[in-house]
Amino acid sequence: MDLEKLFKPKSIAVVGVSKKNPLSPGRIVLLKNEFEMDVKVYGIYPNGGEVEGVALYERLDKLPEIPDLLVIAVGPDDTLGYIQNCADLGIPASVIIGGGFAEVGGEGIKRQKKLEEIAFDNDIAVLGPNCLGVYAPPTVDTIFLPTERITRPPKGSVALISQSGGFLVDQFFVKFAERNIGVSTAVSIGNRSVVDESMLLEYFSKVDKETSNIAFYLEGFKEGKAKKFTQLAKESDDTVIVFYGGKTKEGKIATKSHTASLAGNYNIIYNALRQNYVIQPHSERELLTCLKVYDVLSHRRNPFGKNVVTFGNVVIVSGSGGHGVIASDMLRKYGLNAVQLTEKEKDELKSLTSPTAREIASFNNPIDLTGSVLDTDIENVVKFLSDIERIECIILLILPYPPNISFQVGRRIANVVLTKRKPLVCFMPYIPKYSLIIDSLELANIPVFHSIKETVQAVSALKERTRIRNIKQGNVFWEQRS
Repeated sequence: MDLEKLFKPKSIAVVGVSKKNPLSPGRIVLLKNEFEMDVKVYGIYPNGGEVEGVALYERLDKLPEIPDLLVIAVGPDDTLGYIQNCADLGIPASVIIGGGFAEVGGEGIKRQKKLEEIAFDNDIAVLGPNCLGVYAPPTVDTIFLPTERITRPPKGSVALISQSGGFLVDQFFVKFAERNIGVSTAVSIGNRSVVDESMLLEYFSKVDKETSNIAFYLEGFKEGKAKKFTQLAKESDDTVIVFYGGKTKEGKIATKSHTASLAGNYNIIYNALRQNYVIQPHSERELLTCLKVYDVLSHRRNPFGKNVVTFGNVVIVSGSGGHGVIASDMLRKYGLNAVQLTEKEKDELKSLTSPTAREIASFNNPIDLTGSVLDTDIENVVKFLSDIERIECIILLILPYPPNISFQVGRRIANVVLTKRKPLVCFMPYIPKYSLIIDSLELANIPVFHSIKETVQAVSALKERTRIRNIKQGNVFWEQRS
């Protein structure tokens, strides 16, 4: 099956276009791709005509060319007819938006088996049914929600694959945009009758050059495919992340009516994925944190160069004693260690800070620069710590409230990091009035997080990435530690 036609089609056709209802899924998909995406689009309507100036064709066989992709937004019985049309006309890929298949049981299961039979016999790459399909900027967008109702994330390195379309556009799209996490392609797989998680992992690992991080939201593996998935993950040069739904008894019941998933024993799945070097965040927020730092490291302009977090040896710098204490309390839980500073190093740090701050600041780890801190204090401390080799990462907790902190502090920090290449992760409240500081940091690809917990988790994610990359490269030391 040619999955490239799903994500980078030169032309698409849409069936299920309504002339009367401007909010019908087919019409939304047609117009969105015609006016917003870089793909040739054809609409199908029994009597032809046009909608908003876009010509409609009576049948697929009357199109001026065979499209690469067919988007189907009609009822389940008619859907089977259109999949047969794909087979007859040689259309290589399809997205099925509608439901009424295995997720409803009974007759729906029979329909899905027939769908699979046609698709596999004719090598048709079918996404769905019961899905939103594909968002692959700037080429194609089959999400049937009006553009003004969804938030599109920036372009980046993360391929998103989700069994839940709602989870994709809310928990992923909205929060990716909020956190400035970049997406290469997003895929809603729904019932995954044909194209499943293993096929997508293989495609994004081995074919798609724009992707270097592959994230899944799964409610269970397709029957008989878990072993293949784990093997592909183990072999992949990309970072593979899985966030699993249906861990509990109640969650398993919910998945059956959602996407016809068979959620297995979570402990067995967790251990199998870990043994094959799949990163598994324990919460939605931890997932987003992992993806943000991994996306940063995938940029051509990686701010940390070749420096990595290997053992989790960190120093905490804060403008608030309480923030530093809270961060310190979390270190052990996330496999991190507070580096002990020597008396000489503390004296040198003290000499680098302004007279007002040095008299009340604490230069232990965590370093508390207090509310009297200046921009230059943060800049000088970060610069000094960056030259201490045993410190692998600086956790910088910036509070923009002290009167002597200016909007230039982000640029000052960025200049130091881009010069020294020491890994540094920031906490900074996501408040609009302080966005200039955040923008200065993130334009330099320095990750900024909204909570202390996320900031600590980010450093832990950097350490986990180092562990997995070493194991995949055959480093015996790391094999023994795992």
